[in-house]
Amino acid sequence: MSIYEISLPQNTPNFEITTVIGDENLRIRIRSLNSKTYMDLSVNNNVIFQGLRCDANVNLTESYMYKGIKGALVFYTESAADVYYTGFGSDYKLYYIVN
Repeated sequence: MSIYEISLPQNTPNFEITTVIGDENLRIRIRSLNSKTYMDLSVNNNVIFQGLRCDANVNLTESYMYKGIKGALVFYTESAADVYYTGFGSDYKLYYIVN
C-alpha cells in the first residue's frame, strides 16, 4: 500500500489542483459553500464525479471504482467536524491511497 498526501492551500475556499500519482493524472476541484466542501474529480481527463460532498475519514472514490480510478481519496482528520477549507493543511489532510 502507498499513501500520498496531496497538499492543499490553506484558507482558500475554492481552488483546483492537478497532480500525478503513478500513471494517474488527477485534477481535483474544491468548492466551499455553506460550511460544506464539495469536490469534482477527473482522472486522466475522465470525469469520476462532480459536486460530491466531502465527508471526513471516508473513501470518497469507493462508489466510483468502476470508472477505473486506482486509489482511495480520503480527507483525514482527528476531529469530528465537517470538512471545511479553514482547516486545510492543519485539521484536514487529503490522502490518495493505492493498494
